[in-house]
Amino acid sequence: MSSENTPPKPPAPLRARRWSPPRSSPTSSTYRLLVRLLGIPILVVAGVIFYRGLRARLTLPECDSSAAKQTLAQVLKELKLEPTRYAPITTVSASKDKVVCKAVLPLPDGASVVADYTLYWQGDKPNMRYSIHRQAAKSSSLYRLRTTGAGGAYALAAGR
Repeated sequence: MSSENTPPKPPAPLRARRWSPPRSSPTSSTYRLLVRLLGIPILVVAGVIFYRGLRARLTLPECDSSAAKQTLAQVLKELKLEPTRYAPITTVSASKDKVVCKAVLPLPDGASVVADYTLYWQGDKPNMRYSIHRQAAKSSSLYRLRTTGAGGAYALAAGR
């Protein structure tokens, strides 16, 4: 009787185990590594491209930028002045709203073209206001002669 009256044995207690992430297969860890190796550089390149495009829309081009040179070349071509090179171009002053530039460009006949131009905002597009005159070839005198003058405003050429 004593065996009939004995209470049943309780089941053995469950032991707690530390939680650990499930084992991943080698293919998923390789895939994750591949995404990191390719994804991060792609995001960096996309960010740089986005920043450059945004920066071109928020800041005026510099005096010697391709857009400013292209616009200056177009203006000089209309005036039938074609310099041998587009250098040196110097920045006189620069601010957020206006960039003032000066260029003394040599002509094939030995004379020079002096271009004073300002890049400024017209609404949301950059424009160029300019004053151009031809300078005679340098002689022994210290004086320079203005023989031709032109001035005006021009929309900046596309392409920055």
